[in-house]
Parts: sequence; structure tokens; C-alpha cells
Amino acid sequence: MWKYECKRHLLYVGLGMLVGALIFGLLGWQQEFVQEMLKTVTDNKEILTDPYLPYMFGALMVGSLVNGMLLLFAIIRHFNLNFLFVAIALMLFGSYIGVFGFFALLPTIVVCLYGWATIPNRKEHNELTKNASNAVKEAERIYRLHHVYDEANEELGDRAWKIMLRVNILYFLGIVGLFLILLYVEDFMIVMLAGLIFMGLFYQLTKYKNSALQPIISLLYDQCDPEACATAIFALARKAHKKKTFPLTQQLAQCMIYLNDPHLAIDILAIGNTNRHGIVYPYYTLMGYAYYLLGDQSMVEHQKNECERLGGKANTTGPMGLFRQQAIESINTKLLLMNQEFDQAKLYYQRASEVKGMAFQEVDTNYYLGLISFVQQEFYQAQTHFEFVSQHGNKIYFKQKADEFLATIETLI
Repeated sequence: MWKYECKRHLLYVGLGMLVGALIFGLLGWQQEFVQEMLKTVTDNKEILTDPYLPYMFGALMVGSLVNGMLLLFAIIRHFNLNFLFVAIALMLFGSYIGVFGFFALLPTIVVCLYGWATIPNRKEHNELTKNASNAVKEAERIYRLHHVYDEANEELGDRAWKIMLRVNILYFLGIVGLFLILLYVEDFMIVMLAGLIFMGLFYQLTKYKNSALQPIISLLYDQCDPEACATAIFALARKAHKKKTFPLTQQLAQCMIYLNDPHLAIDILAIGNTNRHGIVYPYYTLMGYAYYLLGDQSMVEHQKNECERLGGKANTTGPMGLFRQQAIESINTKLLLMNQEFDQAKLYYQRASEVKGMAFQEVDTNYYLGLISFVQQEFYQAQTHFEFVSQHGNKIYFKQKADEFLATIETLI
């Protein structure tokens, strides 16, 4: 809901205005450019010589640019436009984005203040935020009570944190370097070139930072070991001093699902920030999966409805539209299983089995194909699928269930 984004929008615009005031006012950057710009508006000497005018100019200029960018990204998210549109818009209409942000600045501030002040269930929202102060520690405590916590797997989390820490330090040094260039270099083209170089380095560092997380993710996706993956994520959260949200929220929730702990999966997803971590559609898919394991059909239907509503105005042919459709199909298949419409559900999993996916996906697909075949008394097919799960399931709880089905099938055929 847009009202929950108002506080963040105001914060970013406010920070932009502060940075603009410091650069153009306190540091006196591009004084001649500021004077030339102001002379196009007024020739009053008292106004032009006002010592606070550069502060106001910088605050409005940078704040407007930030506001324009935030509004542009909001439009892109709302309509699920291709990210290539952003690059084209910045190259061709960069100056117009700032102008648009300037004229929309006051209305945006008014709307955001209204939205922030009228958040539904504000008291309950604040109470949940307050209670979430130790949510990460509590989730780990509950996990340790019900599942295996092997400290040997903490090493991957520790290693990932060391890499992330180095990258964060390089981020900071890059920002300081860019700030010093703004302070001492007057040539606008050099400043722009330095900004482009910083953006390129930022992109490469982000890729390096994400690659540090791949060994942790691989524990679940490739090795089918949700226990090891969860332990590494808990260690990473502890090193990063996380209190309210987890790193790798989606993967940790998946670990809980494949350990047959849907309650903890729901808790982990509930305390996470889906927009910030980019897991909007996986959020509904995993929530639907967890409620399916709990047998709560009404909540599974709710996740499907929310997923459909979220992308109702989206570009359904774009990448995000494809993600949305996949999420809806996944949740709908769980509803088909709950309604015992096995033939339609089987078609979904047969299509999925034709696509070479990751190990955990193949185990998941074969388990449900085996389950459907067993219910339909196609025992030889069920045996084939359950044998695959038994051989490749590793620590996923489907392996235990598959072994039980295989023992039953041996008595029937």
C-alpha cells in the first residue's frame, strides 16, 4: 500500500535536500553556475547576494532530483515497466526528471505527510514494529528448539559477512572520494565522469557482494540441505547485527518449508520487508505454500488474490508479469491439490518436470507427482518419482515421506 512508502519517500527527499544544501551552500560548489541560474529568475541584487540563497538553491535542486527519481521508480514499479526504460529515461530526459520533481515537490510532500499520518491500524503497526526488535533472535531460538543447528555450517555465514563488510567499506570510500571531487574540482564534465566511474564500480562491487551469498544459497538449491543453509543464514544475521529482518529472507523461509515448519516460515516472511528485498511475488508464493502445508485453504486463496491484485495493472508481457503469472499458477496448483483436482495439478507438475531446474525444484516436483500418482493408484509411476526424491532429497523432509510411501507401495505391488 502506497501509504507505507510515504515515510521513506519523505526521508530520501529530506536527505537529498540536506546533501544539496551542504554541497552548494556550505562547500560553495559551482558558485558561478548557481549565480547564472539565479540571474535567469531575478536581477534583484539583495536576493542574489543573500548568503543563504545557495543553501536553498542546492536543497531545492537535489531534493527535486531525488523526488523526480523516486516518482519515476514508483511509476515503473506500479506498471512493471522494463528496467531498460529507466536507463533510456535517464539518458534522454535526465534534466526533465529534475524539473518534474521540482514542480511535484510540494504536492508530493503534502500527499506523503497525509499518507504517513493516515496509515491504517497505525497503533497496531507501531506495536508490531516495536515487538519486532528482537524478531531475528527469537526466530533463531525457535529454530534451535525444533531443528538441527550444526555450528560447522556457520563458517559460510562468517565468510559472507567478511566480504560484505569489505564491500561496504569500499562503498563508503567511494562516496568520500566522490565528495572530495565535488569539493575540489570545478569542471562539471570531470565530476560527471567521476560519477559514472563510481556507478560502474558500485555495480561491480554489488555483483561481488551477491556472489558471496551464492555458497549459502547453494546449500539449499543445489545440495538440498535446508539445515545447513538455515544455519549459515542465522550466522550471517548474527554477524550483521540484524534484529528485525533477515538477510536472504526468501531462502530462509524456503528452508523452513522444506523442514516442514510452515509456522516459522510464515513468521520469517511476516517480519521481512518484501519491497526492499525484492521478493514480492516469491513472498506470496511461499506464504501460499506454508498455508497449504497447514491446510488453511482460505489463507491460500487470500495469497492468490493478493498476488493477482498486486499486478492487476502490470505489463503482463514483461519479466515481472511473467514472475507474477508463475506465482499465481504455483499458488493455484496448491488450491487444486486441496480441492482434490489432481488431473489439473498433475499437468502443472509435468510441465515443471520438463524444465531442467535446480535440485530442490526437481525434488519438489517429483514428490508431488509421486503423491498425485499414489492417490490415483498409479503405483509404478509413484514409485519412480518417490525413488528420485529418496535419492536426491538429502535433508529435505520430502525424503522421509517418500521413503514411507515407497515402503507402502512395496506392499501393494
